[in-house]
Amino acid sequence: MLEIQDKALLFICSFALYMLEIEGDYAIIPIIIAVFFTSLNTYFDNRKLKLAFFLIYIACCQLIPDCYIFLPLIMYDIALYDYQILASLTVLPLFLNFHEYNMNIIVFNFVFFILAWALKYKTISTIRLQREYNELRDTTKEMSILQEQKNQSILENQDYEINLATLNERNRISKEIHDNIGHLLSRSLLQIGALLKISKEETITEGLTLLKDSISAGMDSIRNSIHNMHDESIDLYTQVETIVKGFTYCKINFEYDFKSTPDIKLKYTFIAIIKEALSNIMKYSNATKVMVTLREHPAMYQLIISDNGTMDINKKEILKKIVQNQLYHEGMGLQNITDRVKSYHGNININLNNGFQIFITIPKEYNKSN
Repeated sequence: MLEIQDKALLFICSFALYMLEIEGDYAIIPIIIAVFFTSLNTYFDNRKLKLAFFLIYIACCQLIPDCYIFLPLIMYDIALYDYQILASLTVLPLFLNFHEYNMNIIVFNFVFFILAWALKYKTISTIRLQREYNELRDTTKEMSILQEQKNQSILENQDYEINLATLNERNRISKEIHDNIGHLLSRSLLQIGALLKISKEETITEGLTLLKDSISAGMDSIRNSIHNMHDESIDLYTQVETIVKGFTYCKINFEYDFKSTPDIKLKYTFIAIIKEALSNIMKYSNATKVMVTLREHPAMYQLIISDNGTMDINKKEILKKIVQNQLYHEGMGLQNITDRVKSYHGNININLNNGFQIFITIPKEYNKSN
């Protein structure tokens, strides 16, 4: 755009000089030639072509001397390039056809040549500064995005560590309550029971009975609280995230989309299946990428474990028959996974078309009823 503006200015200057100094029936021809060559230079962004057009136009100036007035417009396209020394050829038509030009044309054309060089220098400098600015802006933007991603990763890791520490502390507290207070209450109940056996007075017996019932109720309440606390301390996302981070066999991606919380047994089932599947991948697969997906639907929970491993046709056919007939040999782990899924009345599908994929669904109704 800047070059077009520069050329427009040079054309106006040369055209004004041309209209003042040149007359004749064919005066339009040099104008058409100049516009034609400058249009070609604008359209083709090739320095060698621009040099060729410049040399052709020099020849045109020899054949049609009036074309010399528009030579600054054509010279603009090769100014400040590697072969700018050839710009000195602009004086050739002047020497060969000196008698064709008056002093006004010579002086003003000299000024227009200087103007063309100045405009080209200004445009090149502006384009270079604009390019440097764009590169700096892009680099700054990229660094800003990377910094945001780094900060987000730090925050996620902090949240993960805090959540993990909270769950571990909750689990530790529940164990301490169970081991200490639970044992003390149990021993108190045994001692009260012994006192009831040897007590002869009815008043004391009634009091001990009430005390025993109160302690039993308190113990049941503590036991329920401990169980609830322990169940809540098992966070499915945190547990699976820990497993995924510890899987170094190949690249692994993990997606989690659970809104509700499955019961403790189902949590352990998902964890055990994921461990078993990843263990099988390390033993039998040459995969370079693994995907673990836990997704919740309105009526079911879904677990998908897939890899991009390959195997020869014979082994693949054998494995297909094993999967179809569910005749898993000992150590494969697929039987354990299948048994766990069926215990929840769930479905399991194994696909061998593109790598190895285990597709598991567990109905929510069964989870709620248990």
